[in-house]
Amino acid sequence: MIFRCLFSLLLAGVLLVQNRLAAGQAIDAASGQTVNPDYSELFTAYEGDLATLAAVNVHDARLDILADGLNKPWAMEFLDGRELLISEFDGRLLRLDLADGSRREITGLPDIATGQDQVGLLDVELHPRFSENQRIYFSYVSSDEKTGRFFATAVGSAVLVEDRLSEFQQILIAEPFDWSPANFGGALEFGGDGFLYVTVGDRSVSERAQALDRLEGKVLRLNDDGSAAPGNPFVDTPGADPRVYALGLRNPQGLHWDAESACMFAAEHGPLGGDEINLVKAGANFGWPVVTYGMDYIMAPMGAGTHADGMTQPLFYYLPSEAISPLTVYRGAMFPQWDGHILAGALKGKHVSKVALDGLSVRSEYPILGEINGRIRDIKVAPDGAVLVLSQNGRLYRLSRDSTISAEPPPVNNQLLYQIICSGCHDSGGYNAPRLSHPEEWTAVLRRQRQDVYQRAREGVGDMPEKGMCYHCSDEQLNDLVDYMLDRVADKDQ
Repeated sequence: MIFRCLFSLLLAGVLLVQNRLAAGQAIDAASGQTVNPDYSELFTAYEGDLATLAAVNVHDARLDILADGLNKPWAMEFLDGRELLISEFDGRLLRLDLADGSRREITGLPDIATGQDQVGLLDVELHPRFSENQRIYFSYVSSDEKTGRFFATAVGSAVLVEDRLSEFQQILIAEPFDWSPANFGGALEFGGDGFLYVTVGDRSVSERAQALDRLEGKVLRLNDDGSAAPGNPFVDTPGADPRVYALGLRNPQGLHWDAESACMFAAEHGPLGGDEINLVKAGANFGWPVVTYGMDYIMAPMGAGTHADGMTQPLFYYLPSEAISPLTVYRGAMFPQWDGHILAGALKGKHVSKVALDGLSVRSEYPILGEINGRIRDIKVAPDGAVLVLSQNGRLYRLSRDSTISAEPPPVNNQLLYQIICSGCHDSGGYNAPRLSHPEEWTAVLRRQRQDVYQRAREGVGDMPEKGMCYHCSDEQLNDLVDYMLDRVADKDQ
């Protein structure tokens, strides 16, 4: 089906090019009339600065800077609707007031190794009962006290009292300390089961990701005191560390629990290519370094290829690498068309990757918010549905709807939409599609109730894919396009 869709799209493009006249016009095969294929007429142009959003049919959004001058920010977490916790890579934790942009440094952090590559303060997370116990969690890089030159991923917990931390506990140290200043992982997320999920990178020794007696290259599932959570999949496996929940990961820097789908998603850096978004399940082995969609940095193939028995495929992978780090799932009223979509931040790509899901299948991926032009370090959905984006350029952005701009869908030129999307099959009869110029081929369709035709167009039937490949069309726009085609056939039949 994918091949047929791609071929149909190519055929549509070829026919459109063949039909163009020297003056830049085209012939509508059904009517014989000359039309001007001006693609700018297809959708109303976005009037602001966010051209990448216009490409996904969002024309009424604005991007505001809530805070500037942050020093290498890494992660953020809502304290409430007004305040954020923000971690800075060089070892500072801040409280930021969203109303006025003011910030206060929180004291009481433990010694944190900084100054090299990926060595620093990483993620921050609230206890599920934060309103009762005021306890927060944070991941960081700890150095060997004897040398100061060897490192390990660590997780600490403390009680937040105004602008200071008390009752600090180190609940995890992923020993042994090692030389590499990279691949620490460090993502933190409490799941719907109340347990703390922690990612640990492979620490640049890839084979450790497959060793169940090591914490490197794993997702861990812990009680809130750092001990192994009950029911972990390898508790009864001889020699395995009982804290291990999933394995076979290189450098997973993003975790997000989506309550509505009851799914835990992880973002993982691949080597040269092969960044992944994974669906984390108990006992899953994501394959690194046995299977990967990436290559070694000397352009050499790695492992056994992309598939192997007993190893879990990613939900989505990136070629080439975008350096995917944070991710979230959009749930909110401000951008309802994004409901359930994954928003993943690209470091190297300097944009947000919007991954549209249909259940747990990826429907499309598109880069948005490249206008930020900075490494995306964290993404959160605010209580009001706005999207907050934290960039390594020191800025915190808020993507929202501008209430002064109408949220009504833009007008669509159905004639042009037909030329671009539908004519490849309905002009030529490709894949047995009824031709718009032959009304007799539409007899069975015209006998159906119009609502039934709408539904078949939305869901796809026979060789026609879902929505006839007009994936960015709303149901209303798709219905209008169906009406346009059927009205043209009826007029020609008279």
